[in-house]
Amino acid sequence: MEKIFVKNPKKILRIIRKLEKSLEVNISVADNEIDVEGEGMEEYVASLVIEAIDIGFEPRVALLLRDHEYIMEKINIKGYVRVSRLSTVKGRLIGRKGKAKNQLAHLTGCDIVIKDNTVAVIGLTEDVDVASKAIRSLIKGSPHSSVFAFLEKARKIGKEKEFLDEKDLI
Repeated sequence: MEKIFVKNPKKILRIIRKLEKSLEVNISVADNEIDVEGEGMEEYVASLVIEAIDIGFEPRVALLLRDHEYIMEKINIKGYVRVSRLSTVKGRLIGRKGKAKNQLAHLTGCDIVIKDNTVAVIGLTEDVDVASKAIRSLIKGSPHSSVFAFLEKARKIGKEKEFLDEKDLI
């Protein structure tokens, strides 16, 4: 049995039946503690999905973690900057009206949530790797233009690689 501590159990309670059915586990909630009971990997995957929902991902996005090609990575902003710079760095990551965060998500194909001092990313393994490099660069102060140029180039290389892989199959 997996035990998970969440900040907002109400989110989980609203969709508990859907989660149990989708993840093939039994979920019980007591205060901020969630117990997940199931077979082997189902418990582990359910705990990741619940954690993702608690962080702020939509349930449909969190449920992508059932697929072994999808991962979630969390980056603690405090690990890179002084506490006095946290709000500035979060502002850089979000951008005006969410523009920087949306651009990061668009260019990487990942879903991104910024909550408290954490940036969480869900996507395909390769895409999450690229997204986390870009996020760390922004946290460390790289200009948005340089980071987005890097992402455009990575995206172009990825598409070329897909084309070459498909060409090899023909």
